[in-house]
Amino acid sequence: MVRKVGTARIVREIGRGGMGVVYEAVQEALDRPVAVKALDPKLLRNKEVLERFRREGRTYAKLRHEAIVAVHDLVEKDEGIFLVTEYVDGADLARVNAEGGALLPHCVTVIGAKVADDLDYVHFQKLLHRDVKPANVMVSRDGEVKLMDFGIAKGDEDLSLTSDGMLVGSPSYMPPEVLKGDNETPAADVWALGVSLYECLTGEKPFIGRNAQELFGAIGRGKFRRIRKLAPDCSRRLARIVERCLAKTPQKRWASAGALAQALEGAGRKLLPRGMHARGRIVSLLTHRGFVTEAVALTRIEIYTLESTAFADVPKGPRTSVEFPLPRRRPTARFAVMALLAVVAGLTVWLVRL
Repeated sequence: MVRKVGTARIVREIGRGGMGVVYEAVQEALDRPVAVKALDPKLLRNKEVLERFRREGRTYAKLRHEAIVAVHDLVEKDEGIFLVTEYVDGADLARVNAEGGALLPHCVTVIGAKVADDLDYVHFQKLLHRDVKPANVMVSRDGEVKLMDFGIAKGDEDLSLTSDGMLVGSPSYMPPEVLKGDNETPAADVWALGVSLYECLTGEKPFIGRNAQELFGAIGRGKFRRIRKLAPDCSRRLARIVERCLAKTPQKRWASAGALAQALEGAGRKLLPRGMHARGRIVSLLTHRGFVTEAVALTRIEIYTLESTAFADVPKGPRTSVEFPLPRRRPTARFAVMALLAVVAGLTVWLVRL
């Protein structure tokens, strides 16, 4: 294992995938944690993959947004190529889903609005992300939401790094028009975010197949089970917002990721209890899913927030996580006594009249 990359000292491995390894590291001079993404040495001779890795670093460097992981350095040395980025102390949304199943509607509005606003900024910069999915969304122990992995992002001026007819991205999150070979637009990212939010709300993807042919056929037909059939506790308003993202034709989706963000924020205001900060919901979510200890959570949020977002996780089922809302006030003994006295008083008046 590489011990040092630039000014960053490697601490431990925190993730591994088909393209390489991600390490937690520390820049000692600045006393800050960073993440180091290392390309698999076996892929260093693949010019296309190598150029994508470099382009990911350049793309990150162009973007300045609170919901995008910041890049600090791109280092090339004899043993490999490394991308040094901001370290997000948390978990990606795919892992969070896997730990407890479907998320609560108000958590989905908070996360979805952040990612949609992020995408609106990306699109304003004339870029397309092209790989929006839960595994590329990080939620942190500080309640932050970050969009990651711009490895296949594309700008207006970019030359294609793939052969004609080759699909790039994750199949389950590719919209119908991309599968047909049409030019990609911001509406493709909106569709992918819609699939991700549907998955978060219901615990399953809207389009499935036993193989690529069946999956692409399902996406092409555009038919999916309505969200409230799988998640009855989801409000009609939120269900309509997410389902609009999945419209078969781009023109029928949200006009922009910014419009989607505003819609999700509006739906979230109706669902979020008064006085509860949106970030508190994320911290509470990670706590109940085992990514944050209760002691750490209470340094960031009040006990009220933690207790009012208690989860009851069920091992199996399409909706494997249910959050109990704030408890409704039930009649106390005092109210029962008052009701009984009122009845007695009424009977007494009636008897006197007799």
